[in-house]
Amino acid sequence: MAEYHLIVKKIRDMIVYNNIMLKQFPKHEKYLLANKIRETGYEIFESAITINKKFYKKTTFSELNIKHELLRQFVNLAAELKYIDLQKHRVSQTHIDEVGKMIGAWIKKEFGNDEQKGNA
Repeated sequence: MAEYHLIVKKIRDMIVYNNIMLKQFPKHEKYLLANKIRETGYEIFESAITINKKFYKKTTFSELNIKHELLRQFVNLAAELKYIDLQKHRVSQTHIDEVGKMIGAWIKKEFGNDEQKGNA
């Protein structure tokens, strides 16, 4: 249960940083890529809370993993398009990496070696 609270806090920290970062996006992207980044962060937050309450978790963990990778790629795209500078990209990716490591540990704790075999 302590891991759950820690990961939710890390996800919240990631969302807060990304929302601050998104303020510098060009006007024409504020409702496109910026919104995708914002929504994906919120979806990760929702998934983490949902997983904690579910009995059968494999599908939701899989969806969480996919959303996490989507967020990583959206932020990479924003950097490639020069919507954010390298420092903001680096900090955002650090937050995303921390959350990813925690998701991986959470999956490992829940399913053990099933995830390594590709069964999760």
